[in-house]
Parts: sequence; structure tokens; C-alpha cells
Amino acid sequence: MKRWLAITLVIPEGFGEAISNFLIEEGATGVEEVGEDLRWEKLKAYFPQDGKEKRVLHSLRRYLQSLQKIVPEIARTQIETTSVPEQDWSESWKRFFKPFQVTSRLVVKPPWSKIRLKKNQIPINIHPGMAFGTGTHATTRLCMKALERRLRRKGLSVLDVGTGSGILSIAAAQLGAGEVWALDIDGTAVENARENVKRNNVSDIVKIRKGRTGDIQKRFDVVVSNIDLKNLRKMRWSLLHHLKDQGFLILSGILGEEGEGLRQHYFETGHFQWAKVAHEEGWACIILKKR
Repeated sequence: MKRWLAITLVIPEGFGEAISNFLIEEGATGVEEVGEDLRWEKLKAYFPQDGKEKRVLHSLRRYLQSLQKIVPEIARTQIETTSVPEQDWSESWKRFFKPFQVTSRLVVKPPWSKIRLKKNQIPINIHPGMAFGTGTHATTRLCMKALERRLRRKGLSVLDVGTGSGILSIAAAQLGAGEVWALDIDGTAVENARENVKRNNVSDIVKIRKGRTGDIQKRFDVVVSNIDLKNLRKMRWSLLHHLKDQGFLILSGILGEEGEGLRQHYFETGHFQWAKVAHEEGWACIILKKR
């Protein structure tokens, strides 16, 4: 019988929503608030026991360490883990994943939610799955904002490396991109991305592929990658190779203090003429323009 990892956290009051969003982005199939007092909140999150538990716990501790710089009291967070039998946690998403506005135009919502859109607003329907990218995490929002600014001209081509749920590819297509290629090495992410692309009626624009950048030879007007510092550093020349001259490279998945170092790492190639580092909630996004 399949089992689930239950992670229970006791955290300082006021951080429940942010940490719940982070846990959902990491693949939690449900997060519930199980108690609180005047200064502390208690959350419980559920993850499938599929061999990725250590990665989840490592990412959680890394995220909590980043918050310590803002609120030192986070260091006192308590984490407990237990293994529980399989249950249906799908309804948990409906309590925690609500529609929200990323920019004046982009609104992310779950498929089961019906909302009244304002003029010129674009809905992006994302069904939470086991892939990163519901839009609630700051790095996803930073990338979506950067895409909106760089896709003002219609018909541009976009490469999304590490697509996760496909949210950035869908956003690019909805913003007017003429062609979008979405890559991920994780089969679950690819399956989730294909479902979300179909759900948003952009299958004619977005091509989902399981694989790495070395598997394709095309160059693109915009390349976006929301992954992690180690892989962004390692993939520098590969991402550069797939970017057209005068094209824009959007990088995120990094902490705020890592932004300047990564910007310099890419500038050292001598192929970029302009760069900007944007910040949100302790995370960073770098936008570079190729010569």
C-alpha cells in the first residue's frame, strides 16, 4: 500500500500562508492548519513517499534558513515527520489554492474556481500536481512579471527550461508568444504540464518535451529558467547557446543574496549587454539581454 510522509511544523505566527504555499510548490498534496496559540501556528503537510522525501526536507530547511534573515525567531521552528497510510488528500488543495492576481493582466486560478475577470485580464488555469509551479511562489511570480514585460511584441519564441507545471509556458502563450518549447527532465512534471497546457487551450503553441537543452538545436527570442542556483550556474553556456542575439534570458529559483553573484557569472561570458535583478520575498530574478 502506498504511504505518505506527513510533515508537521510549529512556526511563528504570521508565516502559515507563506510556508503553506512553499510546501505546495514542493509537491505537497495537502496542507492543513491543525492548531495555533498567541505566537505559534501548527501546520501539517502531506507528501507521497516516492524516494524524494530527503529532497523535500532539504528544500524546506533551506527555505526556513532564508526566512531567518528576516525573522530570527524562525530558527525555533519545530519539524516532525511521520509515515501514514494512503488517503485521498485531493480536497486539501481546494482549501488552500485560491485564485490570485500576479500582474494587472495575469490571474492564476485552479480549474474548479469561477471568477469574474476584468477587461484585458488573462486567466491561467493550473491544476496543482506533483510539479513545481502554481504561481504562489515568489520565483514563479517574478518570472511571470518578467515575461509580461518582455513579450510586448507578439509572435516571439520562448524556451522554458525546467517547466514544472508548465505555468510559465502557458503564461508566455497567453501573452502572445508565437511558439513555446517547454523542457523538463522529470516525467511527472511533463505529464502535469501537458494536462495544464491542454486545459488552457494553448497546445497549438506550447510544445512539451521530456529532456535537456542539449536535445534541441533551436534558438529563441526569450529563454526562461526557474530552477536552482547550482544548475543555473552549470547551464550558463547551454542557455546562452539557445538565445538569439538581442534576446532576453530570465533566471530565477535563487535567493536574493545569490542574485548578484549569478548575474556576474553570466556577464563574465562577455555576451550580455544589460541586466536587471528583481527581488520579492527574499528571492531574486535576473533578466539579461544578449548582445
